[in-house]
Amino acid sequence: MPFFYEIIKTLTQKNISDCQKELNRKNCEIDTVLYDAITLVLSDLNNEVGYINRLLYRFFKFEIKKNVRREQLIILGSQLKYQHSIFKKDIYRVKVLIESMNSALKNLRRLQNAFQDKNMFIINQDMLKKSQFYINQINIKILELEEYQNSLRDKLSLLQTNERMIIKLFRKIPRYYELVEETYLQLPTV
Repeated sequence: MPFFYEIIKTLTQKNISDCQKELNRKNCEIDTVLYDAITLVLSDLNNEVGYINRLLYRFFKFEIKKNVRREQLIILGSQLKYQHSIFKKDIYRVKVLIESMNSALKNLRRLQNAFQDKNMFIINQDMLKKSQFYINQINIKILELEEYQNSLRDKLSLLQTNERMIIKLFRKIPRYYELVEETYLQLPTV
């Protein structure tokens, strides 16, 4: 019996502890001040600069008159790009945990199937009850892992929704693809 529990523990313990750490970790959230600031600066820029000037800047980086709003957008856009990179890291980490959970679930199901296949050949009732007990224990663990996996999927969905909002705003910035992350502008987080 202890050997069986040791096998189950080996198959699931790391995944469960990693999942618990991830679910306890604070979700990365969109910096609403930054989001609103970029939206406001974009609106002001569109009101101040005509369509032709925006077109010339977007395609040729040519400005008839130097605009302060564009400089603000470069700084704010760099901050947004940095925040987007944080979201990408978080999304990647959650996806890896979900895949790891899939592997653990596959291993548990294989073990469960192995016990079920052996049940056909067991004649002794005590051995059959013991085998059925093991199958039930494995099933309990499978349900627990699936619950954690669903929680991770919910977190992933939230992160991806926030990332899409950032990308949508990011693409509104003229020449956004030229922006570089400016990590030195970030305040240190504890």
